[in-house]
Amino acid sequence: MRYNHLRAVSALAGLSILGGLALTGCSSAESTASAEEPAAAASSRDDYHATVRERTNGLDGHTVYHPADLSAFPDSSVPVLAWANGGCRTSNIAVTSFLSGVAAQGYIVIANGALDELPVDQLPDDTLARPDRLTDAIDWAVDSDEAAEQLGHKADSDKIGVMGTSCGGVEALLAAADPRVKSVAGLNTGFFPNKRFGYERNALNDITVPTLLFNGGPADQATKNSVENFDLLTVPTVLVSQETAGHSGLTYGLSGTDTSAQMMIAGYGMVADWFDYTLHNSEPTKKQFVGTDCGLCTEPGWAVQTKNL
Repeated sequence: MRYNHLRAVSALAGLSILGGLALTGCSSAESTASAEEPAAAASSRDDYHATVRERTNGLDGHTVYHPADLSAFPDSSVPVLAWANGGCRTSNIAVTSFLSGVAAQGYIVIANGALDELPVDQLPDDTLARPDRLTDAIDWAVDSDEAAEQLGHKADSDKIGVMGTSCGGVEALLAAADPRVKSVAGLNTGFFPNKRFGYERNALNDITVPTLLFNGGPADQATKNSVENFDLLTVPTVLVSQETAGHSGLTYGLSGTDTSAQMMIAGYGMVADWFDYTLHNSEPTKKQFVGTDCGLCTEPGWAVQTKNL
């Protein structure tokens, strides 16, 4: 992978990890610092950045993760990624480490859920996907004066992605229909053959942007949906599998054989690679996904399928 083990472990310095759950408290600006100094530009993908987790000023029910020193980036240069949580829940606390890992690679990540909102234990049977929460996040990042001030005018309105896991992955796939979205990553997810979460598989027809689907192998209940959705999509699509990740390994760090930190590092490294490739047109990260000898293809336990690339 692009990030070797030593670099990835150093990137977790300053994160408090316990069983895959990282908590940094609920203050208005929280540091989840990496060990390296910010790079000079958003296109510098080999450096990790210290990050902060903050309230979204002027937007209720969301949290923003971003490099702490945004002054190190040129204006309008930092891509915006909107995130939807597993279970379509409105708390992102359980994925603080994962989202900080993505933001640390030069991204503004706006997650569903207020800064101090706690997770709900059970997913109701009548849960409906809410892609509007992701488009609200995009509206805030690119159109509001509050976001411009909070983010120092660094958000790049031409480089917008959406991502999510499980039911949140369905929300991301739905939000990908927004014309401002240029790329989508759906983790441990996919539309069911019957109507669930309020939508059917024909919603895939509304996706016109490059799409990454990920599953965690045989233990992931979303594997079948991810494979069948991959087959139905007509856009440039990548299907990545990791045989031991299960349904939560990539984002929560829980997996069958790898350590929690290693699996989560692989997860946020892969997601950043995908958006580097599709938003920045990065040739090195394209090679992570494309070709018979692609970077991920050579990693033990990983498999990659592509179409229309």
